[in-house]
Amino acid sequence: MRNLILTALAAAMPLMAQATISDNDTIVIKNPKKVTIVTGDSIQKIIVKGKEGDSDFEYRNTIQLVDSNYVSNTVINKDSWSLRSVLPSVGLSKNKENPQGEVLLGGPFLIGFTAPTHTAAGTDFSTFRSWEFALPFISAYHYFDKKQHTGISLLTFFNWRNYRMTGDQRFVKEENGRVSLGDYPEEAKPKFSRIKVFSLSGALLFRLNFAKSWGIELGPVVNFNTYASIKTRYKKDGGKFKNVDKGISQRKVTFDVMGIFNTPEIDLYLKYSPNNVLKDGVRFRSLTFGLYL
Repeated sequence: MRNLILTALAAAMPLMAQATISDNDTIVIKNPKKVTIVTGDSIQKIIVKGKEGDSDFEYRNTIQLVDSNYVSNTVINKDSWSLRSVLPSVGLSKNKENPQGEVLLGGPFLIGFTAPTHTAAGTDFSTFRSWEFALPFISAYHYFDKKQHTGISLLTFFNWRNYRMTGDQRFVKEENGRVSLGDYPEEAKPKFSRIKVFSLSGALLFRLNFAKSWGIELGPVVNFNTYASIKTRYKKDGGKFKNVDKGISQRKVTFDVMGIFNTPEIDLYLKYSPNNVLKDGVRFRSLTFGLYL
């Protein structure tokens, strides 16, 4: 999938050399101030800020695969004019002075780290080796005023969170699905033991823009945690071992409070959940932070 995205990107890059939009959606940007390219296994994102004669210009293009379907989304001057190949916009305005709401297939994605809180005795979580990734599905935006000072966002996404330990204890699934801590086999050399949770998530955020490209977003997130598993890796007697257990007792529904800090260069996010990740057994809560791209 990644090769397909890179091929599509390579075909599009020569068109971005000098700044007009023609009838066939060819985009030419002359003298950009900053170009950022983000690459993932199933997504490629290009962000261009500034152009000749317009330092506030912003261009975003996302190429991604969703269930083997090719999806392309382009946003010019952020939230005010969009081209999309799959889902049409709702209430979309091309006039920056009279913005309305819009609905997109896709949107910004999240990539960051997990730092569990309220942890049980014996846990040894490794923050910068534990990660979170959220792939957007449908994003909806609406502003309450023409100058886009305040508004709301409704975001839905597929979310993966990974909670990894690298110490002498590992996660163990008991017969009833309860998760406890246990020792590695004698003379084993631990690599890691982690819990991974997959969720279908939805966020409702209030948006407040202070100035051009500066602002904050804050609101609740609901997570429907449909899958969770344990994976443990270690070495022993010259061999490598991997144990995987599914069907653990994760909470089926959890809530987060999410904040996003918007800047002209890059957006940052923070999410905290007051709920324990597991229904019983090892207790810890989820705190994640990272980039909102």
